Amino acid sequence: MAVDSIPARLLDQARVRPGAPAYYAKTAAGWAPTNWKTYADQVRECARALVALGFEPGHTVCVLGFNRPEWTVFDIAAMAAGGAPAGIYTTCSPTEVSYIIGHAEARIVLLEDEGQWKKVEAERANLPKLEHVVMMKGAPDIADDIVLSWEAFLAKAEGVEDGVVDERIAGLTDDQLATMIYTSGTTGPPKAVMLSVKNLAWTAKV
Repeated sequence: MAVDSIPARLLDQARVRPGAPAYYAKTAAGWAPTNWKTYADQVRECARALVALGFEPGHTVCVLGFNRPEWTVFDIAAMAAGGAPAGIYTTCSPTEVSYIIGHAEARIVLLEDEGQWKKVEAERANLPKLEHVVMMKGAPDIADDIVLSWEAFLAKAEGVEDGVVDERIAGLTDDQLATMIYTSGTTGPPKAVMLSVKNLAWTAKV
């Protein structure tokens, strides 16, 4: 039986209340809802795409961008694939961004726009473990071999069976690393707060 985890809870919500709104995103016409079933499907697809890129249990990713659907989908997908995400402050300098990506040993990074890509590009020589950069929706095309658009990234999911995600979620353990939260680094290099699967599940209990 799978342990209580954030990805498992998401799938439970999709089963119990599939048509209810899970989140809202601002559009030109106003705030548009996405229901729980669609949200879970988005996370599954993203997790499969991560697996297609070689993401293994215990691996990490980083996310650099403002709050938006791709942020949370990618974040939970990393957990669902057996790994851990780490967010980065949008105002961090190239050196600070490089430090966190390197310290987290992230092989895959999700970026919001070209401005955030420029930070990674400037420090690329100092990030030997970085293999893939994924851009959020609406970002301009980046002419670099390691960069994928959001659409190109999700297309990778086609080569991975959906059951792989279920197996990864079922394989999660209570004491497994689920996410890292980096401090602002005001008194020195940012420090990583390591939270386990159980930490997040306990905190989110009603």
